[in-house]
Amino acid sequence: MNQGSAEAELYQHLTTKTVIFDFLQTQVLDGLWYQDVQTPTHEHDWVSPTFWRTLGYEPEQVPAGPTPWRATMHPADLALAQLHLEACLQDPDHSYDHLLRCTHRDGSVVWLRGQGLLLRNEQGTPTRLLVALRNITKEKHAEAYAEEIANHYGLILSNQSVYIVKTDTKGDYTYANDIFYERFGYGQDIIGTSSLLSIIEEDRQKCLAMVMRCFEEPEVGHQVILRKLSSDNTVKSNHWELKGTLNEQGQVEEILCVGYDVTLLVENLQKSQHLLDVTSQQNIRLQNFAYIISHNIRSHSANLTSLVQLLTEAEDEEQHAMFLQMLQTSTQKLAETIVNLSDIVAVNSNVNKPKERRFLRAEIDRTLEALSVLIRQHKITMDVHVPADLAITVVPAYLDSILLNLISNAVKYRSPHRPAVIRLHTYQEPGFIVLKVQDNGLGIDMVKNRAKLFGMYKTFHDNEDARGVGLFITKNQIEAMQGSIAVESEVGVGSTFKVYFNENA
Repeated sequence: MNQGSAEAELYQHLTTKTVIFDFLQTQVLDGLWYQDVQTPTHEHDWVSPTFWRTLGYEPEQVPAGPTPWRATMHPADLALAQLHLEACLQDPDHSYDHLLRCTHRDGSVVWLRGQGLLLRNEQGTPTRLLVALRNITKEKHAEAYAEEIANHYGLILSNQSVYIVKTDTKGDYTYANDIFYERFGYGQDIIGTSSLLSIIEEDRQKCLAMVMRCFEEPEVGHQVILRKLSSDNTVKSNHWELKGTLNEQGQVEEILCVGYDVTLLVENLQKSQHLLDVTSQQNIRLQNFAYIISHNIRSHSANLTSLVQLLTEAEDEEQHAMFLQMLQTSTQKLAETIVNLSDIVAVNSNVNKPKERRFLRAEIDRTLEALSVLIRQHKITMDVHVPADLAITVVPAYLDSILLNLISNAVKYRSPHRPAVIRLHTYQEPGFIVLKVQDNGLGIDMVKNRAKLFGMYKTFHDNEDARGVGLFITKNQIEAMQGSIAVESEVGVGSTFKVYFNENA
């Protein structure tokens, strides 16, 4: 059977077998509209059952009335359909093709495309309009979404402060906009290189974790702040939104990255956090001062008042001498408390004292020389591993005090059951030089005493000369230089103090 005979056969079937017409209107089209162009009342117009199913109606749910289908159509679109019809009536070559908005049974909008054929009688007079309707709602939604996306990214691209970057699934650059090149000083030779290399090392794991989320949840924005290195070696903090985009097979084919500079914001947040930390430290110091004033000094004052009263009421010389001796002891204790308070005030009122570069090993040797009599007397082994050329930036007077307190404590609280060994060595951490002072002495019960270890007048052993001031002052001096101190200790094993000297302060 050739093509011509097949066509003729199909035409014959169309005129004799309604099943073909039913197939076309139910399986191919989303509705048919058959209009009597001679009767303006539309009472003889007809729409197919498929039209109603497209709008969510079953046959028994179709609204009653002479032309209920017209009520589902937007009035403006009905008016446009009439204009198209009139144009076809006047011009046989006019194409009847327009869009109709119809209201679905659930209230949503259904978009239909109507393409019409004007039918004429044997005299050539137009009698009927047959309109084939196709549901294009999905296409319209896709078009609206595409337009929204285009507008969204058009605004972004026109913004001269937003970076647009694309990478492939391996993380290699495939695209970057001009502002990205300009701000970071890169050239187009970065295309094809790893984007991870421009991120500072500490943030790379965070970046990789966010990229993995782009694979797990594609086409969803995932936000992260990353620090990137510019060509001039300055570090910039940037807020990024990463999104995995899919290919036709539904697989992630690239990562879209949209970012902007937040360096100033991050720096201000860091400054605010630093101020909060300083405020917190000051509050702790104020609490200690309040303790000294409310407890120690008031106790001394009350004791002195009582002793003066007793002294004036002494009945004989023996009582007078006893009360006088007690008065002298109390005044000495009050003087010691005032000196301690003066030392603490001196540290906190001189936080901006000028710093100098000092060789740490030389300062340690001077401290060991000052303590040499005690070290030899108690046969203490000193194990010092500090490079002679290691310099740190400190307030010299504070460094002297810190070294003297830590080493003298290690001597004072040595164990009577084994030869004493004190080890000092250094190592580096980012931004800090760390001095480690380790002993095998009595040790401290950290479970009981960790919270009060650096508190004022806190002692942990029964030594008669223990005042509980040294570690408090040491901590204040270290923090005044923007460093920190940490401790590890175990009863019967020994203690290790780590002093972090801030190299960026």
